[in-house]
Amino acid sequence: MSTNTGKIDTIIHASLGFAAGLSAAFFAVLATRLGASPWLLALISSAPYLSNLLAPLWVSLARRTGVRFLMVLSLAAASFILLALGTIHSSVVFAILVLVYYFLYGVGDPLYVALAEIIYPERTGTILGRVQGVFNAVRAAANAVAGWLMDSIGVFATFVLSAVATGTAAASYLKIVDLKYQNTSPYTVSPLQILQNSPVIRRIVIALMVGGTGMVMTLPAFPSVEVHRLGLSNGQIGMLLAVNSTSLVLMGLVWGRRLSDTPKHILKAFQLGMAAIIGMAILYALAKSFLVLLIANILCGIGGSALSIGWKLFAINLANFNTDDLSGLHLLTCGIRGIYAPVLGALLIALWNPAADFWVAAILVFIGILLFPSVKSIEEIMRHE
Repeated sequence: MSTNTGKIDTIIHASLGFAAGLSAAFFAVLATRLGASPWLLALISSAPYLSNLLAPLWVSLARRTGVRFLMVLSLAAASFILLALGTIHSSVVFAILVLVYYFLYGVGDPLYVALAEIIYPERTGTILGRVQGVFNAVRAAANAVAGWLMDSIGVFATFVLSAVATGTAAASYLKIVDLKYQNTSPYTVSPLQILQNSPVIRRIVIALMVGGTGMVMTLPAFPSVEVHRLGLSNGQIGMLLAVNSTSLVLMGLVWGRRLSDTPKHILKAFQLGMAAIIGMAILYALAKSFLVLLIANILCGIGGSALSIGWKLFAINLANFNTDDLSGLHLLTCGIRGIYAPVLGALLIALWNPAADFWVAAILVFIGILLFPSVKSIEEIMRHE
């Protein structure tokens, strides 16, 4: 089953990477060109995080219906939203549809790690690195051509391609055995119970919450710098996104392999990832050229990859908590900061400028690094929790 499923899994993530590279990566840019205000950009930036608020619900439903049903239904509906987005000329309607899209697309976020743990029990860490690498490699290629496609054949035609790719991923899930996730512990705990029962996890969540606030609040500022300050074309922005995704590919493979059997490195991945994000924020605050933004996007890829793989493998290695419960906790906290952080960023942009947003963000991420527990505490919880 693993060999056949692995091939299907690759097709799914390649399709989703292609779709993301052609559409989702440009949502904020297209909204900016439609005349979106900083507040609408904040809503668009919040959309993927707001969808995380429903992560515990999807986990609960998947235990009753199986992962496949939810994956197919949500991705099929998301493909139709993409078709609609390609026809919209109102920034307000565009922002609302983006929110709906992410509520649908986000169903799979808390479920895939648990699914991978079932299908690939002996190679979960390696598989996480591999599929993230496939997703980001294809997304990087799609990013590189997406701007050119939009400028040459139009936004609607480009979004049609994205919708077809999303539909392909939905159809591919029909070929995977419909497994229902079985609890690895005899009980299910809520995110609040996890935080109450484990001071170390609570400390990590607080550190990620503070640092993550800084990361998310920068999202409305990116298109302001790229479109308004530097006047970049869709093609140039596509190249920035391609560089970002390529960085994610390379570092995703590195983190996926190095962190599989060395829990101590997970904390280092968190710290180094957040340090890279600080560098990205500073470069965007000072940016006066396309080259500076290229370097910033390399750092963004390094940081994002480290944080993503780090949490997933941390969750897998805690034996007394279900992987999907921990994944739900992480996504829930992402959703909470996704409510206020982009609004905070939009406020700073409105009161001062995008640079102020990036500087405040860098300070918050630095504080987040200081809040992490010690390496010894992380090693102990991963051995005995």
